[in-house]
Amino acid sequence: MSIFNEANNRWNNFLSSKIKDYGSLRNFDYGPQDENYVSKISPFVTHRILFEYQLIKDIRFKYKSNNVNKFLEEVYWRIYWKGCLENKPCIWENFISQKISNYDIEKYKKAINGETNISYFNSWIDELKTYNYLHNHTRMWFASTWIFNLGLPWELGAKFFFKHLYDGDAASNLLSWRWVGGLQTKGKKYIFSPQNLKKFSNSRFCVKDINYRDIDLKDNFEVVFSDEIYRNNMKKSSNVLILFENDLHEESLSNLIEKYEKVFLIELDNKDRQIKISNSVMQFKLNLMEEFSIKFSNIEKISSHDLNNKLNNIASVDLIYPSIGDSYDFIKRFKKNNKLIVKNLVRPEDLYSWQFAKKGFFKFKENIPKINKFLEQNRMLWK
Repeated sequence: MSIFNEANNRWNNFLSSKIKDYGSLRNFDYGPQDENYVSKISPFVTHRILFEYQLIKDIRFKYKSNNVNKFLEEVYWRIYWKGCLENKPCIWENFISQKISNYDIEKYKKAINGETNISYFNSWIDELKTYNYLHNHTRMWFASTWIFNLGLPWELGAKFFFKHLYDGDAASNLLSWRWVGGLQTKGKKYIFSPQNLKKFSNSRFCVKDINYRDIDLKDNFEVVFSDEIYRNNMKKSSNVLILFENDLHEESLSNLIEKYEKVFLIELDNKDRQIKISNSVMQFKLNLMEEFSIKFSNIEKISSHDLNNKLNNIASVDLIYPSIGDSYDFIKRFKKNNKLIVKNLVRPEDLYSWQFAKKGFFKFKENIPKINKFLEQNRMLWK
């Protein structure tokens, strides 16, 4: 089965049945081999094979009751996280540039190899490496254990997730780690109890005590806002288009892609990444790009190493904006080194939604009715 078909099948199956139990059962992780009640569509949403705003449309069209609101809210959380990082790009810039040196290297090696004295943590390491996925609740347990029990730098934990997760989205992963550590919502760090672990792991993990360290994390930089993203739109300005695996939603991009003489889909090599990814994650991305590229006659899939040759004698290109992260950082470096003019094509749905993500999620949530109205009035995939 194609990955795109798998994504749609998984979403349709969840939408037709499991979504109604999501609110009450979403926190239970019964194990990787057993049935859980989360959607497991995040790897596809991260690459926008499944488009957040299309999911919202599907849910609102099918259900009028409030019993699916919890999952609908989770979709909006993803939009919020992206907007939050776009409004505060300095968070990503500091995360990437910061050199982490003051930590127990031996403890770190034991942690990433699942050789700690914490059996449940070791099992999560094995699960992450085996399936390139962890249950949402387990990610919170994992991050809390990493920071407050093992005492390891949260940045290294976030990078470890980026390396192994199929859904290693820059905003959701980075800001979720900051939230657990008490950096995103100041002073509100996530600590879990043995009772919580036992209950929501369905008694798979039973311990008497969890030893936490008294750790209070603080940023060593000033968080400042940027409005640069709002200077963009989706208007074509070149005959050449480039895009990455971060945004591969065929339905909403097909008409645009067909307007270009040439489209380059860039495979970002590990040598050009600031955060290296595992072979399995790289292969997952390559498979996505291969399947997407064959849908269009004017798309050529190329390695990031070959971009310079392909764009020789080309002064300007359009870019399907991949959001803050490794892909966009690569383009910024490339643009600077090659004196290339790059116009970011940013979706109007994103621009409208992200403007409400300058404070906490609950402030964002107050504006969800406005976002829904905007989507409906402007018929953004809402046909």
